[in-house]
Amino acid sequence: MYNNWEELELSIKNCNKCKLCSGRQNIVFGTGNKNAKLMFIGEGPGADEDRLR
Repeated sequence: MYNNWEELELSIKNCNKCKLCSGRQNIVFGTGNKNAKLMFIGEGPGADEDRLR
């Protein structure tokens, strides 16, 4: 689907597939080892993370 992390991040920045896009100030893109073999995804970012990023 995406060739690299940069493509994924750009896709997220431009996404408007749901109503969340109208109220967000920023995207909250994860951090960590982008070459890891395993990824754990926890809860989504909330209003504080959106405001602070």
